[in-house]
Amino acid sequence: MSKLRPITCECDTEVACCTALNTEPIDIVQAEDLAEAFHALGDPYRMAIVHLIAVTGEAVCVVDVERHFPVSQSTVSYHLKTLLDAGVIDREKRSKWNYYSLNPTRLGHLTDAIANFRDRATATV
Repeated sequence: MSKLRPITCECDTEVACCTALNTEPIDIVQAEDLAEAFHALGDPYRMAIVHLIAVTGEAVCVVDVERHFPVSQSTVSYHLKTLLDAGVIDREKRSKWNYYSLNPTRLGHLTDAIANFRDRATATV
């Protein structure tokens, strides 16, 4: 990513009203990666699926996931695939059934990103 040019206040006042940005934005690849995961978590059913897996504390059979939601099997499968593609959950095939668990590494990266945002926000207050 290229270096940012310094931002100067363009107001027509004697006192500058803006603070110069002296930092680079997040790398676009990292931003896209985080956005994909947060987008996957941005649906109420997907958040409920993640919560269900988390409180179970172990891999959950797709059949058990499906019976907890008032939507079709194909809709549950779509949500599971979205979470899987974003790396939020992992899938393990056992016999003819798929079992889903949380991906702790991926969730750790998301937690770190949120903590970084929080820390920077509280540092400016």
